[in-house]
Amino acid sequence: MIKPSWRVGCAAAALLFCASLPARDISGQVTGPGGFPVATATVKAVESEVVTRTDSLGNFTLSGIPEGSLTVRVVAPDFEPVEVTGSADAAELAIELTELRRNAATIEVVATVEDLRTAIPGSLHIVSKADLDAAKPLDANEVLRRVPGINLREDSGPVAMRLNIGMRGLNPNRSRKVLILEDGIPIALAPYGEPDMYYSPPIERMSRVEILKGSGQIAHGPQTVGGVVNFVTPDPPSRFHGEVDVEGGQRGVFVGEASLGASKRDQSIGWITNYLHKQGDGWRSFFYDIEDVQTKFSFRPSQRHTLAIKAVVYDEISNSTYVGLTQPMFERDPNLNAVPSDALDVERRSGSLSHAVTVSPASTLSSSAFLYSTKRYWGRQDFDRTDRGRDYLGVVGDPSLSGGALYLRNSAGNRNREFDVYGAQSNFSRQHRHGQLDLGARYIYEKARDRRINGDVFDARAGVTRDDEFRYGRAFAGYVQNQFKIGSRISLTPGARFVRYRQERHIVRKRVQGVPTDVNIRKDNGVTTVIPGLGFSIRTVNDLTLFAGVHRGFAPPGTKIAINSNGENLELDSELSWNYEAGVRLAGQRAVSGEFTLFRMDFSNQIITAAESGGATTTVTNGGATMHQGFESSAKIHWNRVADLPGWSVYTDFRHMYLPVAEFRNNELYGGNRLPYAPRQTFGVLFGAKQFGGLSFQLDLNAVAGQFGDNRETLEPSNDGTVGLLPAYQVANLAVGYEIRREAWLFEPYFTIKNAFDQLYISSRAPQGIQPGLFRQVNGGLRISF
Repeated sequence: MIKPSWRVGCAAAALLFCASLPARDISGQVTGPGGFPVATATVKAVESEVVTRTDSLGNFTLSGIPEGSLTVRVVAPDFEPVEVTGSADAAELAIELTELRRNAATIEVVATVEDLRTAIPGSLHIVSKADLDAAKPLDANEVLRRVPGINLREDSGPVAMRLNIGMRGLNPNRSRKVLILEDGIPIALAPYGEPDMYYSPPIERMSRVEILKGSGQIAHGPQTVGGVVNFVTPDPPSRFHGEVDVEGGQRGVFVGEASLGASKRDQSIGWITNYLHKQGDGWRSFFYDIEDVQTKFSFRPSQRHTLAIKAVVYDEISNSTYVGLTQPMFERDPNLNAVPSDALDVERRSGSLSHAVTVSPASTLSSSAFLYSTKRYWGRQDFDRTDRGRDYLGVVGDPSLSGGALYLRNSAGNRNREFDVYGAQSNFSRQHRHGQLDLGARYIYEKARDRRINGDVFDARAGVTRDDEFRYGRAFAGYVQNQFKIGSRISLTPGARFVRYRQERHIVRKRVQGVPTDVNIRKDNGVTTVIPGLGFSIRTVNDLTLFAGVHRGFAPPGTKIAINSNGENLELDSELSWNYEAGVRLAGQRAVSGEFTLFRMDFSNQIITAAESGGATTTVTNGGATMHQGFESSAKIHWNRVADLPGWSVYTDFRHMYLPVAEFRNNELYGGNRLPYAPRQTFGVLFGAKQFGGLSFQLDLNAVAGQFGDNRETLEPSNDGTVGLLPAYQVANLAVGYEIRREAWLFEPYFTIKNAFDQLYISSRAPQGIQPGLFRQVNGGLRISF
């Protein structure tokens, strides 16, 4: 053992020896995926501790480096630190960063690095941080339109505060058929009992969005029907970093975001805090005011262990309403809001604690606990669609047409709901000589309170409690999945998910013969099932992957529809389907990348929830068998890789879905009818160019074919606006920016036009009438990064 005094002497001798060696300069460049320069990366010569940073083109120079061995360490935001070793006489180094920083606060991640594109046996799309920065999106709908197979319903104004996502012909209503995650955690009101999206993660604070379909879904759940959408938030940066983004425009739109974070030099401790404010007031007399604060803290006490804490506070107040427009209203003034006194208050608090440990060089174990609570208080003015002889406050629309007007009453119904969700899970992964084993388990407890409070004036927020009930759910799920490697290019991935779910409905007040009465009605039921899946992929030459898979689609019936208000168990089956996929994917650092997928979803029973938000599409409870069949494709061409344009990224992105079959089967009322909100085709093309440290431009064009708004395939629009064909429409979004780099600072003024051609279109006929899509919106902003 070397004594302390000898340690000091050895260190001094080493320094003297290094100083006696001839000095040299080492130059080089740091690039990211695709050869794009990485600016402001920290570059350190480990032996001599000389440190510098890359410039706007990713170039660096290390001066005064002694001759001899050379190890260079590079730390850059959004990338894992990397070390490279140069030869004894090296004078230039080219360093490429390819692995994104592992999100220590993320519990489940759909995909993190490009290499996974060749391993996942199913459809996979990633909207990257670069994509988000280029688009300057106003809401998540804009970026989700870039994913083939997704259809969106807009009924909550211009900032997608309540996502309505449908995949491959599934009804978009409140995204019930899609599993929505934020950093791997389910975020629906109650993931099993009420999987509705009344809170949507603000797109402004995301680092990427991951969309997974196919047999890979069984590792997630509870829904394994349509797909998985995972919103991923940024990690603590590898060094001190801040960003401010301010944007404003038409209709009172203002968005302000600020983030600040840092990590210790050895990356053992890191933190990031993000604040977001959004407001607007000019779309259909619709105002919104959103405050969102997120904090992440990561701690790495050793190379084997990582701890992470995340907390989010979200507050929203808006006059969101279910009331759409009648046909005469839409034709006369699509910007009209007949009930501006409606008010929605959403408060959400969430937190998670996660731990990851490297058990061995081939094994990792991650465990986490999470909780969140959501308050959704919605005050809505009562109205009639026909004159019932009441003393109305007013009549809006055209009363000369049956159903063409709304008769506004001087009373209100407040739908007040509160949800608490607690969960814990563990995931284990082990690489072995034949492939990789993944297994995990999750427990979720959910509690909801649902009250209807009637007010005696149109804007009353208190009054007589008409209905009051509690709903409970307890779920345990586990999965096992093993990827078997056959040679170096073929993989076979069988897996299964086990689910046991118990739900209970406890009604303490309801109407008895029309009179609100205290009662005590309690009933429970449950479901236990096994969800199998099998995936297969072949990686051929040049990053071309062939894949195929089949899995069982599963979603339990919601508590409120499985048990009626009389306490009767309706014995509803779970939603069950067989989902098939086959496709080809071209990935990697090539001039052309893309994916083509054939799909088929064969439902033995699709439940159509009888809810106000579903409008005319929810006239039955058991939809019975349905069939969805078609193909989706996407392709991206990097013209700068074709023409070798250094410092530029020039690209074209195509996406298309063709859905010839989306229909009811074996249904007495609707058999053979096309499903509502299932357009036969969607198409998009994007043109973009970006000069590093200069101009950026992006034009995104989207087209959606006509679609039915109800189960009966009604073509002619009704006067009340709730049924009828939704005509085809096109939306174009334009974003232009200019980067100005000064040392570690970046300034980017930008300009956007959403719905640039001002296309007036019907996005939805639900919940209660015509919901117009986003009107043309012109914004300008400034992003500052340091």
